Amino acid sequence: MIDMHSHILPGLDDGAADWKQAVAMARVAAEDGIAEMVCTPHWVLGKYENSRGKILPCLAEFKARLAVEKIPLKIHPGAELRIDTTLLQRLKAGQLLTLNNGSGYILLELPDDGLPSDLHHFLWELQVNGFRPILSHVERNPLIRENPGRLVDWVERGILTQITAASLQSGFAREIREFAVFLVEHRLVHMLVTDTHSLRMRRPELSGARRVIENLMGSETANRMVRETPRHILRGEPVAVEDPVPIEERKKKGRLRSFLRTSRVSGWIS
Repeated sequence: MIDMHSHILPGLDDGAADWKQAVAMARVAAEDGIAEMVCTPHWVLGKYENSRGKILPCLAEFKARLAVEKIPLKIHPGAELRIDTTLLQRLKAGQLLTLNNGSGYILLELPDDGLPSDLHHFLWELQVNGFRPILSHVERNPLIRENPGRLVDWVERGILTQITAASLQSGFAREIREFAVFLVEHRLVHMLVTDTHSLRMRRPELSGARRVIENLMGSETANRMVRETPRHILRGEPVAVEDPVPIEERKKKGRLRSFLRTSRVSGWIS
């Protein structure tokens, strides 16, 4: 499996605190079946200003430590970029990292307290300048939960999305878990990621949530979310996605309640 979102590089943001913790997280990831991981420390203007020049040396040291520890985890550079009016300028100037440093794909974090009125134009401008946006943890954004039609529109315009593994299990509140299932069923998410911050906060594991998706949508969809789509992104290749299921075609509450009852019986969700 390939994890496209992690905060495993130490000392750069609110993720791993030191090298000891980072190495321990890498070991758990490898044991869970994660073969590759993209390191995506936050970039937030004025708070976590993790530019290319800060991330790449840290990544190189991490690679060396993983080799010494003989941990079979291949790591790639990246960043999780908070939406900001200067973002396109900084990307074009080469100050900020795309995923795998050159793929053209960028991982974007939306604000929780309000979506900019010109967000459509912002995303479009990134696209016409050769950058391909991926939205992180869409299931945890309260504004998207209030109006999932926004997400349908973005996906139809070529925006990709990620869902956090812990959201499909017991890592967050029930309403987030229910919405995560809803998004998977409606083909509105394209990658399953850990968004790991530590061994306690969003552990670096995908296998349990992958099984949930397999039981919901089948093994082909699950494999695409943790293998095929990530591989295309790392190579900078186009990603073919299925059209979203129109929201009005499914009864949200009935489907979710049925799934949650089945999940508790079978042990998918604890």
